[in-house]
Amino acid sequence: MVFKHPHGIRFECQRCARCCGDTERRPRRILLTEIDSKQIQKTTGLQLNVFADPIEEGRFTFEMKKINGKCIFLKDGNCQIYLDRPLICRCFPFWIEQANNGSFTFKVSDDCKGIGRGGELGRSFFAELLKKAILRGA
Repeated sequence: MVFKHPHGIRFECQRCARCCGDTERRPRRILLTEIDSKQIQKTTGLQLNVFADPIEEGRFTFEMKKINGKCIFLKDGNCQIYLDRPLICRCFPFWIEQANNGSFTFKVSDDCKGIGRGGELGRSFFAELLKKAILRGA
């Protein structure tokens, strides 16, 4: 797999839940792949239309619903579907862009409080993240 990733980046989740909803700077879109939506349905027993709206954006087919700007599954600052959270949540504060030549580039969100904290993330971290993305249909 050919990919570029940020070098020297440090990250440690601060459990602030900023990634779970809108911030002062921008609305947060929680996009779902077909695999994401099926797994959430299986885990929660909910019908898809209860927690997501259909979209067509590349390989994303649904967008998570929000209540007061926060993910419908965020309760008291905790994700109720954490083990089965969508790919986009697993990747945050990073996202992946694919070029026309098939190569991938990781980008990083500058509004995450965990950036600059914790250990430095190397190539193997990003390779594993890319593998998960491909397996999840993104």
